[in-house]
Amino acid sequence: MVKFSRRYGFDPRISSEVLLEDAPEWLRVAYINGILSDLTYVDRDTRYSNSERRPLGIKQLYEDFCVILRQETEENYLDSWACWDHLSWLVKQCKWYGFYDLVEHIGKKLQEREEDHIFEDDWERRFGFQAYRRKVNELFAEDRIGWRLNDNSELERETPEVLSRRLEGLEKKLVDEFEPAREHYKKAIRYLKQRPLDPENSIKEIISSIESICKTIWSNSQTLGDCVKEMRKEKFLPDHIVTIIEKFYAFSCSEPAVRHGSATSSKIQINDAEFCLYLGAALIRYLISKRGRSIKD
Repeated sequence: MVKFSRRYGFDPRISSEVLLEDAPEWLRVAYINGILSDLTYVDRDTRYSNSERRPLGIKQLYEDFCVILRQETEENYLDSWACWDHLSWLVKQCKWYGFYDLVEHIGKKLQEREEDHIFEDDWERRFGFQAYRRKVNELFAEDRIGWRLNDNSELERETPEVLSRRLEGLEKKLVDEFEPAREHYKKAIRYLKQRPLDPENSIKEIISSIESICKTIWSNSQTLGDCVKEMRKEKFLPDHIVTIIEKFYAFSCSEPAVRHGSATSSKIQINDAEFCLYLGAALIRYLISKRGRSIKD
């Protein structure tokens, strides 16, 4: 449940904007105390048991994190009394993107550990990957962090659930002769949701997906512009919708750094690419649903 101070905007630390390229200290502290501490135990020391068979040794995790960050370990990190302090300090002090690297890494490690506890429901409920994923995503949602951990333990940009279902459902429709369009469509989503974010390429790929579908339907056409001419000739779609496709294509061709090289810098932003993705997905669904209804043999 979202806290009172978050719901009504009284906590000055929580931005009104969704955070993507930042990992504030209060987020890291909440992750350390509320998630990480319950998953770890003091390893390589016979004086300590594997605390309730927790999955992650602190010293090993600290070493892994230093490898991820490409930095040296501290001299006394193997001291069992100090190892937790070393790990938590590193989590709090690393670059913001290093923190998210750790979040993904821990998820992948938990997926590996699950193989040793495959028939132990109690263990999975407490230490399994899905429990971890749920806690991470709940924390990020509460603190307005724009990343969500997926089933592969990779962080993606948050997408409203209803839109996620629509996007995933559409991908399943792009099969058989539309398989080339599916590859463009998957790239369009990936460029918008996964780092490094690339809004220009996302727009290029969603337009390419539309173009691929149209060239499959009108196999003699060389470009999307040719397909638009065929649509108008055959009255395949209402004229104003054909105009939307035509203008969408024109936008992608004329906007610097989207479909063609340019002597000027791109001004495309994430919200531009999001609009294009959702518009493109709607047009793809529409084209598939209309396929064969008005096409001349």
